[in-house]
Amino acid sequence: MSAPDTNTKTQKNEHRWPLMAIWGALVVVALLLVWWLVYATNGEAPEPGQAAAPAAEAQEGAATPAD
Repeated sequence: MSAPDTNTKTQKNEHRWPLMAIWGALVVVALLLVWWLVYATNGEAPEPGQAAAPAAEAQEGAATPAD
């Protein structure tokens, strides 16, 4: 069943703002995705061999307190 009145000019005007809102939301999501990817890969991870020693190795030579 087809629509009785298909006036594409009025439909274009009526749908302009909802379509712009959808495109705006897609742009915001794309910007958030780019920000998240940059944040997740910003290089704060230590270089191999530069990582801090585990706590067990760091306290190996330290004296243990007596109870």
